[in-house]
Amino acid sequence: MFQVLRQYLPAQKALLVFSETLILFGVNAVGLTMHLWSPTRNTYVALAHESMSLEIANQRCMLSAFFFAVVAQVAISFNELYDIRRSTSSYTRAQGFIVSAGSAIFLTLSVYFVAEVSDLGPLLDVPGLTTIETIRKLIFALVMGFSLLWLWRSLFHWALRQAGVRTRWIALGSGEHVTELISEIDAHPAAGVELIGLLATDLEPTPDPRLLPHVRLREDGLEGGGTLSGLAESNQVSEFVLPPNSARTPLPTDELLRCRLAGITVRSYESAFELVSGKVPVDALRAEDLRVGAGYDHQPGFELAKRTLDILTSLVGIVLTLPIQLLAVLAIRMESKGQALFMQDRVGRDGRNFTLYKFRSMRADAEEESGPVWASEEDPRITRVGSFIRKTRVDELPQLYNVLIGDMSLVGPRPEREHFVDQLAEDIPWFRQRHLMKPGVTGWAQINYPYGNTVEDARQKLQYDLFYIKYSSLLFDVSILLNTLKTVVLRKGT
Repeated sequence: MFQVLRQYLPAQKALLVFSETLILFGVNAVGLTMHLWSPTRNTYVALAHESMSLEIANQRCMLSAFFFAVVAQVAISFNELYDIRRSTSSYTRAQGFIVSAGSAIFLTLSVYFVAEVSDLGPLLDVPGLTTIETIRKLIFALVMGFSLLWLWRSLFHWALRQAGVRTRWIALGSGEHVTELISEIDAHPAAGVELIGLLATDLEPTPDPRLLPHVRLREDGLEGGGTLSGLAESNQVSEFVLPPNSARTPLPTDELLRCRLAGITVRSYESAFELVSGKVPVDALRAEDLRVGAGYDHQPGFELAKRTLDILTSLVGIVLTLPIQLLAVLAIRMESKGQALFMQDRVGRDGRNFTLYKFRSMRADAEEESGPVWASEEDPRITRVGSFIRKTRVDELPQLYNVLIGDMSLVGPRPEREHFVDQLAEDIPWFRQRHLMKPGVTGWAQINYPYGNTVEDARQKLQYDLFYIKYSSLLFDVSILLNTLKTVVLRKGT
């Protein structure tokens, strides 16, 4: 960890900032000086009109390339792409680079126009080019630059994983919630996080072997002297994780504020849990988080764009898979009696019931004696054809008609039966909040968690569903759809 202008800068972040500034500068420099490599007659005339030599023109173009690179870096920073934890997520990284590229183009063009109007001279000047040529070359250079940055960032995180480099955390407090966070860190080594220990607080009732020895956190600071920032520096720690409901825990506010001012991240438990696991911790979730917390805010036009994607994709999917659907109907009817199309009431958006369509994969009398029960992995009620169409997801194809008529979306929480919803809502907090969005044919939970038929399985999937609802966007939907194709090919998930 480096200390720059009294700020603690992790080595990973410092390397990223330096290397990506160099990449942007290099691409801009090539784009804005290329016309000087083999000057045309028009270029010589333009330079002569400004009484400028090729050498001076090249220096000005290089200076402008550097300033444009700095402006582009501002766009990257505003989109939090230098938060290593956000950047590690391939989805967040792709989304961030698309937004950053657009922001960088807008910012650089704005700065360029201001420079032209204000006559700032050599700061943002590209001698030998007209205004239109400069704009065209600048846009092309930035698009190429951000494409290279995306490739470099993917390679960077791959190299970090191969080298075993980790972002080091200290968690304040202990207990069941921290134990669950530790389990998630262990289960997601690709997250690149190492929890080096727990820092005891005055509320710790019993000793915990994971607590850092000889140090305890009180409301007025560290017991026995020392500072949190000093503890972080000596242990190469870049982030502290607060306990859940930290407002009720006596913590040294001044010490934590000094850490933040020194460039050390102080992260809430909920944020840490989400960044590592891609889930919202339902047991630590508060009503206040839903009312005013981050996320849960769709961008203007999101619903229209999502519905447009649903209609177009479902129509194409129905047409392309029609032969497969006809073969499935024939196979089901030949093997067992009963209708090939299975219809069942499920709970949809805002708790309204709708009729879900699937190809029947069980005997027609599967629930006559047992009533509503979850299917098990080796369920004897599943037919041979049913087993095949479940593994290949062919049984889900009729849900494209549900998407087309608007009962479902391509991406969303898995629709459940009202009988199970009532049961699970009693055992799992916030379970009914999953009905804030349309249910989906596929979803964040479906591609991240295997099939389950227990209350704990439902709790884990709810955490994924709430994460999707919290951060839903069109790009997130596209990412989930692409991952669903991979899941179907590899025959994983639900």
